[in-house]
Amino acid sequence: MKITDIEMISMAGPPLPEIAHPAWAPGTTWNRLGGAIVKITTDEGITGIGAPGYNVSASLDSWVKPQLIGKDPFAVEQHAKVLRMAGGCWGVEIALWDIIGKACGQPLYKLWGGYADRIPAYASCIEKRTPERRAEDVVRVREAGFRAMKLRIHDWSIKEDVAQVEAVRQAAGDDFVILVDANQAQQPGTPAPLPGPVWSEQRAVQTARELERLAVYWLEEPLDRYNFDGLARLCDAVDIMIAGGENNRGLHEFRWLIERGCYDIIQPEALVSEGIGQLRKVAALAEMHHKPCAPHHGGGGVGLAAHLHLCASIPNSTYFEVFHDPPCMTSDLFQWYLIEPLKFDADGCFQVPQKPGLGVELDEEKIARYRT
Repeated sequence: MKITDIEMISMAGPPLPEIAHPAWAPGTTWNRLGGAIVKITTDEGITGIGAPGYNVSASLDSWVKPQLIGKDPFAVEQHAKVLRMAGGCWGVEIALWDIIGKACGQPLYKLWGGYADRIPAYASCIEKRTPERRAEDVVRVREAGFRAMKLRIHDWSIKEDVAQVEAVRQAAGDDFVILVDANQAQQPGTPAPLPGPVWSEQRAVQTARELERLAVYWLEEPLDRYNFDGLARLCDAVDIMIAGGENNRGLHEFRWLIERGCYDIIQPEALVSEGIGQLRKVAALAEMHHKPCAPHHGGGGVGLAAHLHLCASIPNSTYFEVFHDPPCMTSDLFQWYLIEPLKFDADGCFQVPQKPGLGVELDEEKIARYRT
């Protein structure tokens, strides 16, 4: 089998029901849910789909495509070197694995180890909202079937952050899982129209101890992603699990994070950190250090499916992230270009697709409508 073509499709995407205000980028807004798809075709009629990444790389056409045309899609480790040099094209590897799964007639999670066929999911919020609003939100999230929810604590004071978590805990009850994300690993990150709070190590420790009181499952990205010493000290100082890694890049950085004890839970992202196959190595290193792996995910429905297969294939997986923050975002809307969005069951778990490869199909009509 040989690769015959690689095509990237950019899409404006459908308008959101309500403008979204991402907590990790103060002052910015989302009006539409765009995206991009990569299609890799082969001489045996098998097409693989992937998502190129958050920032579509110009090197996809200039570098990656000339390097991969005529090559065997099964030679993923060879192609990983090409993608590593390209930057921003790791979603191409997802399409390669989709081809491999389809050629073998097996869903990817089975090819990678087949540890589980369903994974508990959490509703990942996008916005920072008032305690009163979040108390109402968690009731609806629970009624929708989720058993866990991640809040964005991104206010100017510890008191304001904790008030949101307290309101959700009171409304949801003791048996509901609460996770929180401080979104500090981007600091300093992409400039935003408005400033956002930047945590000190002291604030991270104080907040973590308040969250322990409220039985929060993990505190995510409490400090800069390269503050290795501070993160390690924080992990040693508190009992709550500290999570992060979605903004780190390269296998070498995850080796540093894991071996230096910077995080209790490792969260690599296939469209940022390394490819989906490379993340299996990160998960294995985390397992050897007795750490759970809970990948961050993006890339719409394709990214969701790829990370779900990864989580189902490893023994140290934990909760699975699903963007769901009505009314601006639902899990179905996040997967808008799939014919059948992935669903969670009555226990709040996502069932892994059983069809070969990623096991999902593109809605070509919608893609054509929103193509740019």
